[in-house]
Amino acid sequence: MIHHFIRAALLAGFAFMIVYLFNSGQAVLYIAPRMELLVKLSALGLYAAAVYQIFAALRSKSKAGSSDHGTDCDCGHHHSKSPFKGTVMYGLFLLPLLTILLVPTSTLGSAMAEKKGISFTGSESVNRDAGAAERSNSDGAPDVIEQELDALFPYDEYTVDHAKLGKKLYGEELIIVPEKQFIETLTTLDLYRDALAGKEVEISGFVYREEEMGEDRIAVSRFAMNCCSADALPYGLVITWPKAEQYNEDEWIKVKGELTVIEYDGNSIISLQASKIERIAAPSTPYVYPDFEFGT
Repeated sequence: MIHHFIRAALLAGFAFMIVYLFNSGQAVLYIAPRMELLVKLSALGLYAAAVYQIFAALRSKSKAGSSDHGTDCDCGHHHSKSPFKGTVMYGLFLLPLLTILLVPTSTLGSAMAEKKGISFTGSESVNRDAGAAERSNSDGAPDVIEQELDALFPYDEYTVDHAKLGKKLYGEELIIVPEKQFIETLTTLDLYRDALAGKEVEISGFVYREEEMGEDRIAVSRFAMNCCSADALPYGLVITWPKAEQYNEDEWIKVKGELTVIEYDGNSIISLQASKIERIAAPSTPYVYPDFEFGT
């Protein structure tokens, strides 16, 4: 019977933990917005399971003749269980609850970026060679401007949406890397680096630094989350700035600069030659997410 009550307490504890994370605004640090409804529904399932465990405990208590000293599992048999094993098993379930309550919540930063490895090219699922494959407009004879844009932004079936975004960015005086299409914009800048080189770009994120960068370079980065914090990956741009050493890791900054191409760690990557850097407060939602409506 006691085991049913312990299970009920653990199940209810997980349900209360989910409610607490949403009410305190901390849920965004663990899951992507598109997973919120599913997680909220799971809390209802945990509540229901906890109620069932209480019902099972009361039913077990009311059974007559249950005088055995073994553990009753409601399966018609009695099993002896080591108290040590039971404590360890329940302790494993109790650990995440205590972690949420006792350990201060923090966002992913430079330490995790160093372990996972940061991407300076946007989405690695899109190949730059694919974006360079020429493709003509099938809607008829385009005008001269459209022909010039098609030449600057060739595409194939995998990069057609990035080409459309590239043409849009090409006409803007200042390219702002937004939160909603953070990965998609970085990918477009990388795919069409030759066409967009020299454009002024603005990007915000936390400071990340590698030894190979030297004193005049830092990276401005954001973690992109697909489903939960476990699959979050860092993306960003290398920034060249004479006073880069003045900025500490995990400090949030906004950078404006000219898009260039540099050689870094044996690879050719896009970068910003900064013209302005300002410190900013960390946003309430520090992560960015894939835009699943991109191109629709």
